[in-house]
Amino acid sequence: MFKQIIVIVSLLFYCQIVSAQADTLSWQSLNKEQQQVLVSFENKWSTLDTNKQQKLVKGADNWLLMDAAERQQTSANYKKWQDLSPEKQAKLKAKYNDFKKLPKETQQQLRQAHKQFNSLSPEKRKRLKNKWKKLSPEQRNKLKAKMKLKRKAKH
Repeated sequence: MFKQIIVIVSLLFYCQIVSAQADTLSWQSLNKEQQQVLVSFENKWSTLDTNKQQKLVKGADNWLLMDAAERQQTSANYKKWQDLSPEKQAKLKAKYNDFKKLPKETQQQLRQAHKQFNSLSPEKRKRLKNKWKKLSPEQRNKLKAKMKLKRKAKH
């Protein structure tokens, strides 16, 4: 589940919402590179609302800045996202929105914890996941509180 949250976070990172402009963007106002990335939207571009257009342009700009490996990873993440049920997508969007409401320091700590988790061997990750699943909600909450205290003590 945590891995799926990271997938959606990375996807939404590349397609983050920008502040709204008064007028919609015309297709002709996009540069050639943006048009190439967004070619599948050309015929319906004028029917998209401004926020959607801006989101797509921002995503295209991010795409153009990526190297081949980043593009491949982003494509794989997007494919995983598309394969999720609408209910699962909605649940992950809600979790992402909750994550974005956290203080920046807490977000960074969670990112660091995820990075450390991913640096473990697959066997260790699997053992930790299984151990976590076996905990009762009370045990999980106690462990979370203990980990939070440890993080505060470090700062």
